[in-house]
Amino acid sequence: MQPIIGLVSLAGEFEVGFYKTPVLLKIAGENLRKADFKIVKSDTVMYNSKTMKVVVNDLKEKEIDILCVCVGTWSEDHHLLDLLEYIKKPVILWAFPAVDTGSLCGVQQICCVLKELDKEYFYVYGEADDTAIIEEIGRIARAAALKNKLRHVKIGNIGGRIKGMTEIAFDELEIKDRTGVRIVNMDEDELVEAFKLTDMKQAAEYWNNLKTKASKVSSTDEHGIESIRYYFAMKKLIEEYDLEGIAVKCYPKWMGKICLGYSILSEEGVVCGCEGDVNNTVSMKILYELSNTPTHNADLLYPDTDLNTILFSHCGSGGFSIASSEKDIHLGPVRLADTGVCLLFPAKPGKVTLINLVGRKGTLRMSAIIGEAVECGMEFPGNPMKVKFKKNVDEINRMIANEGVGHHWIGGYGDMSKELEYFCTLNRIRFIKL
Repeated sequence: MQPIIGLVSLAGEFEVGFYKTPVLLKIAGENLRKADFKIVKSDTVMYNSKTMKVVVNDLKEKEIDILCVCVGTWSEDHHLLDLLEYIKKPVILWAFPAVDTGSLCGVQQICCVLKELDKEYFYVYGEADDTAIIEEIGRIARAAALKNKLRHVKIGNIGGRIKGMTEIAFDELEIKDRTGVRIVNMDEDELVEAFKLTDMKQAAEYWNNLKTKASKVSSTDEHGIESIRYYFAMKKLIEEYDLEGIAVKCYPKWMGKICLGYSILSEEGVVCGCEGDVNNTVSMKILYELSNTPTHNADLLYPDTDLNTILFSHCGSGGFSIASSEKDIHLGPVRLADTGVCLLFPAKPGKVTLINLVGRKGTLRMSAIIGEAVECGMEFPGNPMKVKFKKNVDEINRMIANEGVGHHWIGGYGDMSKELEYFCTLNRIRFIKL
């Protein structure tokens, strides 16, 4: 996901540094482009109504995710306010170090005004070529781009949620209001009917080819072909409803039937949530967009206080690309039911972000933990991922309990904590960093 940054400048015509503001803008733009960000820039410095309108004309009808304002000196704040009536985007206010320009105090003045008007804004302070500042602007811009992207996303829910798991109850209107995602509710009969229309011969061919990608196959061909037919059925519904994700009430009726389809779909960019957990299917979409990599869907199973690790896993519906190795991939029956097909493997190592989304109107909250996935064996029959943390694991679990976080965790590769924090700020979702 590549954000598009609108880049403009603001200064006071009687202030020290006014004539250097175009240089700051040029250097800022060059460094943002070097960092592979797409920018839409106005070269006109805003300092009165006329120049503000020139900037409007440069940016209007252009597709941008966020507006970055290089504040070269102290300036009258109303020029930016007027611009925001035309360019209705969140703002990054960039102040530059200097003793005599008033850039920093000018930004602080504008922050006060935007706060009073309940406008979305962020603050950065540093030189135009400061790589840390460029990275920070990038994180903010990705969060804004994510917000814009999710406004057009639809996720399907087949059959509702499973009984006995009240924690995953979802507030459909709040999800739309806070994340932008629209939920498409479907009956289980739609999946059944779509399954009946699938081609048995085509499914058999697909299954035989898929088996060559696993080092071990213990599921029967009958169950393998059935699983591929469910994959075809889900894909038909996804295409029919224009979905980018799906959550099926899988337990216990569909255990082992849809799991393999989930693994295949995740490699195709479709996020798939277990047990009808719509909230955390949205979490999957969020991490997928930020990382461009399939995610883990897991329960928090076992903290090892000696190693300060926590073992996460679920039944086995992860994507092929997040396995520790191709030689570790096993196509086998789902645990408990001992039927169907799951993609079984230990998770690949690397930096991971784990998130959980629960709640309703007034309580919607996202929790995040950052850790390092380390090598592990098949310590649970699914997709075990052992994560080592800096914070004491007992303290992590105590915070989870105190905050009422819930038990489903979505794991994505990389540290996305700042993007998630900014995303929650933009969407007014409570963010809890554990």
